[in-house]
Parts: sequence; C-alpha cells; structure tokens
Amino acid sequence: MRRLGPVVAAVGALACVAVAGCGTDVTGARREGPAPSTTAKSRPPGAAVPAIASDPVALAGMVRRDTSVSADIREDLAPCGEHRSDTDYPLDADFGDLTAGDGPDLVVNITTCGDGLGIGAYVYRMIGGKYRCVFADERPPVYGSVTGGRLEIVHEVYRTDDAVAYTAGEDAATYVWRDGHFVQVARSYSDFAAKDPQPSPEPTSTAPAPLPKSVALDPELPGTATPSPTATASGPAPTRTPAPSTATRRSPTATQGR
Repeated sequence: MRRLGPVVAAVGALACVAVAGCGTDVTGARREGPAPSTTAKSRPPGAAVPAIASDPVALAGMVRRDTSVSADIREDLAPCGEHRSDTDYPLDADFGDLTAGDGPDLVVNITTCGDGLGIGAYVYRMIGGKYRCVFADERPPVYGSVTGGRLEIVHEVYRTDDAVAYTAGEDAATYVWRDGHFVQVARSYSDFAAKDPQPSPEPTSTAPAPLPKSVALDPELPGTATPSPTATASGPAPTRTPAPSTATRRSPTATQGR
C-alpha cells in the first residue's frame, strides 16, 4: 500500500488556503465547481518525441534516482493496481523546448494512484545526453505542462469539504527560462463557480524559481543497466529486465481529475 500521509496533509493545507488564505499569497474564499476536463495537447508536425517520454519504466527509474525529488515521492513511486504491470506507473511526461538544451525538455508529473491527484511536477533539461532537474513543485494538487513554448504550472484549489473531482478553482503560473533559471512571467486564478469562468491576473513573483539540487542523470533506456533505487554500498545493484516492445507498452496517460 502506498503511503499517502504527507500528500494528504499537503492537500489539506491547500484546502485551507482556499478557505482562509493560511498565510499564503492565494487570496479569497473559493466556491466549489466542477473541475475542467483534460484535453490532449497537439504536437507540431515532425516534433521529436524523447524516447524516455514514452517509456514509463525508464522514466520512473530516472525519477527514483533523482535525490532532488522528495524521499517520500521516490519511495512510493510504484505501479498502480491490484494486477499491476511495469507500465502502470502514476506519472506522465510532456515535452518541448523550454530551456534551449541539447534536446527537448521533459515536464514530468507524478500523481497518486486511483484519483490521479498531482503530487509533484518537475522539469528535466538535457545536456550532453543526460537529464538534470531544473524545476520542481511538490505542492499538491499540482500539474505541469508545456504551453506555447512556456512552462505552465497549475494548482487546483479546494475547500475543506470538496471532493477531488470538484475543485473550487485553479491557480495557473507561467514560467520562462532566463539566465539559468525559470522566472514567473504570468499568473492567474479561475473561479469555477463563476457563470463564465475566466482567468483573472494576479501578482507574479519577481524572484527566479530555485534550482533543485539535482545531478545529471542517465535516462538508462532499455538495453542498459538500471541501479535499484534502494541499492546500498553493501552490494551491487541488480540490472533491470528490458522493457516490453512499443507494440505492447502503453504510453503514460494524463492526470485524472483535470
């Protein structure tokens, strides 16, 4: 069973934000309304898909090796379901040119099993064939995507009595890459209780988003050895069995409840 104590506590804190502010920069009481449905993002013709973006096993393995990701999220990152398979990881990846690296940047979202609640959003930049985490947001509910060549981070806002499927609204922040950091350039709030919900601008942060303390990570795609996330100095790490062919492997799906 996955340990969701830290996640539940964080969601409770965000629900508190929706009602009373709780000392954060999200202001005003939010009323309940249905959450928007997720739509598939279109890709430019001929856009190259990073191999790891369609390999949930390799993607999960890389996240578990990234010590800048919180220990609880790394430890709990495992396939979902009673009849779980290696492809049933609660994660997905968007991609695009956000940082002018050596290849498409990855926006990786980690969710809970079942309700698909976003618990972490990360951006991985490729340099020299390896990925390094350059942005992390572990304030659930959170979801990241590439929108118009920019990074968009959305936080769903709940009242304390809201079900996961029904959010009061959402805060959306847009970031661009400048001088080796992501900088917030736009922010808005959408109230889903409004008759015609429209994003309303809110103040942005002028400080660069902090860089996670991450190291360069080899994607370790099929055919290479993958260290165990729990390996210690007491012995060598086992090698990973090659992932199934693309004909039998499903691509990660978008987060549920969005």
